[in-house]
Amino acid sequence: MLKMILNIKGKVQQVGYRYSVIGHVETKKLPVVGYVRNLPDGSVEVLAEGDIESLKDLHRFCTQGPPGAQVREVSQELLPINRLSYSAFNFLE
Repeated sequence: MLKMILNIKGKVQQVGYRYSVIGHVETKKLPVVGYVRNLPDGSVEVLAEGDIESLKDLHRFCTQGPPGAQVREVSQELLPINRLSYSAFNFLE
């Protein structure tokens, strides 16, 4: 299991970006847990825990985002974990 932390910069707030990330996870039935949240600097943070293939899929989606988003940069941190820290994938306020 791995933990992936993404910081997505560009026009990613007020375009439905967080909702689209949740929707992607649910539609694809990705076995990941964690959260997505807006940050004060205008970026979006995604923390996801799961298997490498599911995390790669989520990363690919986050580099595009929903229509209306303009993703400029995605930074990634990938860490091994022993157990999951969350029970679902949802919003974090």
